[in-house]
Amino acid sequence: MPKRQVMWTMLLVLMGFMCVSNVQAQTIHLWAIEATANSEYSSTRWSAAQMIGAPDTYPRYGDIDTAWTIAYMNTTDTVWAELKFAEAIIVEEIEIYETYNPSAITKVELIDEAGSSHEVWRGDAWVAPEQSRVLRIGNTRVKTPVKRVRLSLDCSKVPGYNEIDAVGITGRRPTQMVSSYDSPLTELEALLTRLEGAVKRATERNSANPTFLQDLESILRELQSISNELYGELGTSTTEWGEY
Repeated sequence: MPKRQVMWTMLLVLMGFMCVSNVQAQTIHLWAIEATANSEYSSTRWSAAQMIGAPDTYPRYGDIDTAWTIAYMNTTDTVWAELKFAEAIIVEEIEIYETYNPSAITKVELIDEAGSSHEVWRGDAWVAPEQSRVLRIGNTRVKTPVKRVRLSLDCSKVPGYNEIDAVGITGRRPTQMVSSYDSPLTELEALLTRLEGAVKRATERNSANPTFLQDLESILRELQSISNELYGELGTSTTEWGEY
């Protein structure tokens, strides 16, 4: 394989890793920072605020005051709870930690910054096994960034107090997915600049084999030349490449 083709391949592989790294870095998991409900047992014990933060009741099961529950068990009134998170993300999964008489949840909605609600799950209340559980709901419908989740419960169908310990969301920050190579190219340019500086310092300090440094300088110049060509090919337009 010609030397220049090898260089191109190395650069493209490096940029591929940069793309993967950028996408993975966008994934985030959040716990609620605020919680409200239209009913709570008290303003302290079993209050809506008990759903804030990471689970502190789960995996225990029982009537424990570090989880939220309503004022009166088995009510026929519509019950809801709303959780707010630190930042708006594109939600991929919702985790609901139920720690006492689970399965009263009948609807889960995501609420966007404009206040519009988007239903992502609906089900029937039913009498589940007497054990704590994590209800995981995947979201493939709503691509709008949201920072609030709303739960609706039918407490009349599940005897006893229905308690929820925490709610978490997992997703990605609403930055543009890396469909162009602008960001990796910028990172590549910074990497080559660092390498150039390292070679220069090693030459000035005579801290490496001169022949090795000459070869490294030659490779660096070749990489910089190819980087410039690659920037011209991929960095001139963010649309001409479509989805590729």
